[in-house]
Amino acid sequence: MDFLCANHRQQFADLSLEERKELWLLWMERARTCIETNRWRDVVSLSGSAMDLASLEGPADESCMHLELTLATILVAQALSICGDLRGKERVLFRALDSLHADDQLAPSPECCGMEECVAVLLDRSRHAEFFSDHLNWCPSTFPFQRPVEGAVRVLH
Repeated sequence: MDFLCANHRQQFADLSLEERKELWLLWMERARTCIETNRWRDVVSLSGSAMDLASLEGPADESCMHLELTLATILVAQALSICGDLRGKERVLFRALDSLHADDQLAPSPECCGMEECVAVLLDRSRHAEFFSDHLNWCPSTFPFQRPVEGAVRVLH
């Protein structure tokens, strides 16, 4: 499941790490605004694009966006779940885990945020809200990690 087209992937891969991080943050903040108005398809699009951006390979000396990949993956997976696309949720989680495991084979850099921690967070849903709070200063109540979302669950009687 790709969120960015091939042309945009190439265009964004050519950006510096700083430019990619700025664009990533812009998309995540827009996704946060969409959360507040329950526009879940927009959250999927924005956070999915942020996930793709974070998984792009950049120049060898500045390719560490594991933290951003983890945060975007958590958000897009949660939004897909709320939209009822559990298969899509699984696909993005597996894709992010594959990307993190592939990068684990690279020599660690001093600036790296710790791939093992990112993998552990992706696998432990109970850590998601705290991870967002720690790294983006998002209050857990502004993110649908632990609160029910109206209209997201269909109850059959």
